[in-house]
Amino acid sequence: MWLTEDPWPPMLILGVASLLAIAWWSSTKRAVGLLAAVGCMVLAGVMFIVEQAIVTPAEAVEQRVVDLCWAFQRRDPQTLEYFSKTSPQLRLLCQTALQMVEVQPDLRLTDFQTRLTNENSRAITHFRANATISVVGAGNVGRQPSRFELTWAREGDDWKVIQIRRLNPVNDKELGLLDQTSQ
Repeated sequence: MWLTEDPWPPMLILGVASLLAIAWWSSTKRAVGLLAAVGCMVLAGVMFIVEQAIVTPAEAVEQRVVDLCWAFQRRDPQTLEYFSKTSPQLRLLCQTALQMVEVQPDLRLTDFQTRLTNENSRAITHFRANATISVVGAGNVGRQPSRFELTWAREGDDWKVIQIRRLNPVNDKELGLLDQTSQ
């Protein structure tokens, strides 16, 4: 188990410790203070490099979300591969959405929250996706905020979507996946 999902809190603590060591060195002129400051800064750099090399299951799932959204935006037929073969209705829904919706390049993904369950074999990811979209039959419908909750299952070494919930961006009311309104 890694200390945190994010390297910045421990790095900030090491930065503050380094500043305190510099302050101590400047008042005492003892080399130990300067060595402690340099040591803290080196340790912060090492911590950042190590954190970047370690990919937790939650981070892997979040990267799958990002990859799925970019593939959908490009209208890549490989988008279907993000969905479990045990969920043919989701694959069909995705195929239909790929034909109906065009996502503009201003896609922005935020507010990731990932929860692992079932001994890390399932994951539930909540996120926001905001973009300008065009819908067949309605044309450009402008910038649309949206919230999604995806349930993922580990299949072999990969994560696959097994359930999708589209949520109202303001409250928790569930919306239809292909509804053309977010109200």
